[in-house]
Amino acid sequence: MFSRDNRRSDFFYEPDVSVRLDGNLTDDLSYRIYARAQYDAFAREKDGNAAVARMGARLTENWNGWRFSAIYEHRYDFDGVYRDLAFTSDDLMGSVARDFRVNNVTFSPLLLLTYRFSDLAEARRWRFDALLGIEVKLDPKWSIVSTPLFEAFWFTDGLNRGRQDQIYSADIGLKYNFASNVSLTTTVLYEARESNVMVRRYRDLRIGPRLDFAF
Repeated sequence: MFSRDNRRSDFFYEPDVSVRLDGNLTDDLSYRIYARAQYDAFAREKDGNAAVARMGARLTENWNGWRFSAIYEHRYDFDGVYRDLAFTSDDLMGSVARDFRVNNVTFSPLLLLTYRFSDLAEARRWRFDALLGIEVKLDPKWSIVSTPLFEAFWFTDGLNRGRQDQIYSADIGLKYNFASNVSLTTTVLYEARESNVMVRRYRDLRIGPRLDFAF
């Protein structure tokens, strides 16, 4: 559980389902319209259950190998598994990304900046993400994957005004591709959050499989 004190371990599962429509406006400009639902459900610590439903649109310009994206997302955050609506928000995002291939290794850096508008003052904030996707192909079926991540948050309103958080995450996993659209990844992930608000600090260790598929 995300707690600095009185740490507890638990099992949880995290379904994540999305539908999307992709297309091209020009050779270099593409769009995506999507809806997505996901939740965390814990085996014992039910207070940790949470859910999100979101709808969004993205425009991506490809330029000289780089991908520049502008994203709008409207979301609903719930306490429990779609039990009580906690707040609604609108996220405006801009990102830049690219893939680099060196022999059998693919590096996929991504930078993302977000501002969140919300009906809950405490949820309004800036967010910066920097991550590096790494995939080492062992053969056509097996890969070693990792996505080291840094996130920074600056909260702007309500009781959270002035709060600053930083999240550091590192993971490593073994991925098996059953088919081009179905894969299973077993991952070990360590995450730490630092904050100028003491009770918001935590350490988190997760171990488990993830099944990804697309139709």
